Amino acid sequence: MNVYIKSILVFNVEGEKRHVDLTEGLNVITGESKSGKSALLEIIDYCLGSSKSTIPKGEVTKFGHLFALILKFQKYHLVVARKRFDNDGKKQMYLYRTSQNIIPKELSMDLFTEENILSLEQAKIELGREFGIAVTNSTENIDAAKNEPRPSVRNMTSYMFQHQNLVASKFALFYRFEDSQKREQTIKQFPVFAGWVDQQYYNYRLELDELLKQQKRNEKLQQSYYKSTETIKRNLLNTFKRYYMLVGKSLDDNLSLNKLLNLRRSLPDFTRESYLSEEMEHRYGELKKQREELKQQRYDIEMGISNLELSHGYGQNYSSNLKSLKAILNHSLHHNDSYNCPLCGQGVKVLSQKIISLNDSKQWLVKELASVKGQGNEFYLQIHNLNMEKDKLNDEIRRIGYEISKIEAITDRWKKSKKLDNEVVYARAEIDIECKRIEEQLVNLRKNDNESDIRINELNRLIDGYNLYSYYSQAATFIKTNITRVIEKLDFEEEFRPADMNFLLDTFDLYHYDKESKSRVYLSEMGSGANWLACHVSLFLSLLHFFAIQEKSAMPSILFFDQPSQVYFPEKIFINAKEKSNDVLKVEQIYKTIIEEIDLIEETIHFKPQVIITDHVGELDIEDYNFEDYLRKNWRGNNKFI
Repeated sequence: MNVYIKSILVFNVEGEKRHVDLTEGLNVITGESKSGKSALLEIIDYCLGSSKSTIPKGEVTKFGHLFALILKFQKYHLVVARKRFDNDGKKQMYLYRTSQNIIPKELSMDLFTEENILSLEQAKIELGREFGIAVTNSTENIDAAKNEPRPSVRNMTSYMFQHQNLVASKFALFYRFEDSQKREQTIKQFPVFAGWVDQQYYNYRLELDELLKQQKRNEKLQQSYYKSTETIKRNLLNTFKRYYMLVGKSLDDNLSLNKLLNLRRSLPDFTRESYLSEEMEHRYGELKKQREELKQQRYDIEMGISNLELSHGYGQNYSSNLKSLKAILNHSLHHNDSYNCPLCGQGVKVLSQKIISLNDSKQWLVKELASVKGQGNEFYLQIHNLNMEKDKLNDEIRRIGYEISKIEAITDRWKKSKKLDNEVVYARAEIDIECKRIEEQLVNLRKNDNESDIRINELNRLIDGYNLYSYYSQAATFIKTNITRVIEKLDFEEEFRPADMNFLLDTFDLYHYDKESKSRVYLSEMGSGANWLACHVSLFLSLLHFFAIQEKSAMPSILFFDQPSQVYFPEKIFINAKEKSNDVLKVEQIYKTIIEEIDLIEETIHFKPQVIITDHVGELDIEDYNFEDYLRKNWRGNNKFI
């Protein structure tokens, strides 16, 4: 995204203004400690919609009533501003867009009127649209649709800011990644910021997730349906048998469900001989016999359960008695294997034998207690299994009872009306209704499966059309190559040369691959602040380069380094060219590398990304470049931001 910060401004209540004007390319603000350098990054962050103000307390916050940025896009300017956090800044932001040129020194408080005020949340949305975020909902999981935050400029800042305490850290690479949710969102939204996907992509993913979940639900439904096929078939078979019983015919019990459904279309007709049939009486007798047999089986099981419970009670009493005996033995048992007379010291054979006998009894008691304890679990398991069998028998008894009652009801109606043909018609209707219900259920299951499969295949084809796997692969290769190339210019230990740097896009971890040991060396495992700084600088220059060359990237081509020279001389200000140390040369090489990377990016995209550096260094002799060309502010002595 071709945009840069044209100016950072602070207004007081009276409208008095302080501002730092910036350009494309490298911008250096240098000065002493407490001159206001680090406040610039926090002001930018605050004006980009931070949920809290981290602007350092002091002169800046005492002076500051309203903080603002002028953002220069290709064809227009955008002014974003917020009042102090404790004075409406917590909830509101100003956004003003104009195609006219804005001169920072001429900008006044008059611009910030009610018509340019938005709520903080709406302002962040509008700001994201200005940067080109084309996605409003990046969820891919239907269950998380309501909780998933939209891609926001707030997650973009992780790529843009390298704070003073972060730029050379061994434990962290990205801004505010200590918040695991922010980390997860930023990683997930990488394709959005790179411009690889649009809202339709996530719509497809969300629909696919819903269909796949529905498909699993259907599969479970089918599994449940097929598991209960025997029950369905048995119930349908009984419905058929009632009809066959009325028309005086017998029916094969081994017919499959499909054959029963087809049989509905070729039922035998009712004839006069049906009146003379004994099929109903035979069927009635068979059912009553089956029910009695099942009741006997249930009685046998109930007796078994009763005996087990009784035996278990005896076992518990036995165990309780054994425990009492053990307590007595532990209290009274002699702890030696023999007994000697306390007067003469001679062994008493009879008592010694009793002691041995008691010890043997104790060992038996311990084993018996362990055995009784184990038996208890077996009792519970057997009783549980018998209760399960009893429940199944009760279900079958109820089913047969229902069939018996059906025959009895038919018989009663027949006796009253003496018209068996009415019962036949009723029984045929029952068969029709039951068969249609089962067939419709089967058709719906097949229909849902077919329609879902077609749409799932179509969605997979549409999602594959975004070619994300290829994009990720190319991005990983580009970033790896770029980091390795850049880090070779910086102060990176010989132990890790030649560098083989890798950045994992699924976790955002950075490591060097050691070919000798065939192992990964992560940032936290490297020694030396110089190594950590080199990793940070090379990674973020590479990410800046990567996003800049993406045709549809929403990421602003802006990068902020706060005091990168601190690793070498955090208190050094002026550099004597005649006394230039090795540390100074390394710092100059950092700046030269940054300028070269900016120029390299410009060759590809024809505009310069913006890199802002706040630092202590005041003068550098950068080979082939004039440091003064990049110096925007030099705050020393009484010359400060505020």
